[in-house]
Amino acid sequence: MAVSSEQAMKRALVLARKGYGRVYPNPMVGAVIVKEGMIIGEGWHRGPGHPHAEVEALKRCTVDPQGAVLYVTLEPCNHFGRTPPCTEAIIKAGIGKVYYAVADPNPHVAGGGARKLREAGIPAVEGIGKDEAIRLNQAYFHHCHTGLPWVILKAGMSLDGKIALAGGGSQWITGAKSREKVHQLRAHVGAILIGSSTVQKDNPRLTCRWGDSKRRQPLKAVMDSNLVMDLESRLVQESPERLVIFCSAEAPRDKEKALTERGVRVFRVKTQGKPELQDVMKALGEMGVQSVLIEGGRQIFTAFVEAELVNEFYLFYAPFWIGGDESIGVLGGTGLRSLTEKVPIKVESIRRYGDDFLVHGYANR
Repeated sequence: MAVSSEQAMKRALVLARKGYGRVYPNPMVGAVIVKEGMIIGEGWHRGPGHPHAEVEALKRCTVDPQGAVLYVTLEPCNHFGRTPPCTEAIIKAGIGKVYYAVADPNPHVAGGGARKLREAGIPAVEGIGKDEAIRLNQAYFHHCHTGLPWVILKAGMSLDGKIALAGGGSQWITGAKSREKVHQLRAHVGAILIGSSTVQKDNPRLTCRWGDSKRRQPLKAVMDSNLVMDLESRLVQESPERLVIFCSAEAPRDKEKALTERGVRVFRVKTQGKPELQDVMKALGEMGVQSVLIEGGRQIFTAFVEAELVNEFYLFYAPFWIGGDESIGVLGGTGLRSLTEKVPIKVESIRRYGDDFLVHGYANR
């Protein structure tokens, strides 16, 4: 049975997902080549510096692709980066027609690839699988359009929404399967952000320990208004060049000097009081950070939720109660004054991870 255009693009999207956690900051892209109704070549982008999906598919063709149809999840590029333009390879191979799911919002591409193909006499048609292709690379699209990172909030809690005991203990509320999923999330983001209280309480590493040990590590970002960061903490001692601290203008200059001498980047993002979250996000966006994983603690969770800056939620629930008036809930602040003010999360899925379950959803904006 001949492969339909929808089936070919669906297969390309499946291939693209193989790049999860491997291709950042590049988008995940898959490609399928069809000739006389049969798939003759497939490819996906394997990471920065590797051939793009279209070139991979052409290399793996089982027959001559002359006159074949190429299906790709993102508009082919027409510029020199770490690899040559995909449009040149497509034209040289004699591809007869190109279907791409969505135009690339990157200003280096932005319609140029499709235009180049059309100028060479190759029809280039956008639209099949567009919604799925945008969702696949939602952080990439968001950053290209807004200049700001896509914000993901991750929290692990008990059934009653507690993220720590009254004394601050929180290791470990959720189980090993949930923690493995968190490391998968870390592999796919540009930065992990926490507050200074979490640093003091947990002394975390904020590294990705999923998959290849040589995998790219995200930036480590800390909201630390008064620069209370311990110079002996793991964050400072291990890869300080990947640590970014956001503080207020009143933070001590001698502490800033001590941190920067160790390779840490320190940003003062407001004249008084706590750093403005919008300024923090803008600064990260200007660094090229496409996505940020917010990992705690309660003050940071509350600030981002109240500022309506969260785009996506990963909420892990362990199957037990903590209880207690003094134990720490996932959110603080003043809370809702009326249930008419509630803004429900748009739940995408609920899944089991070991004994825990994960609610994955999006801000309903």
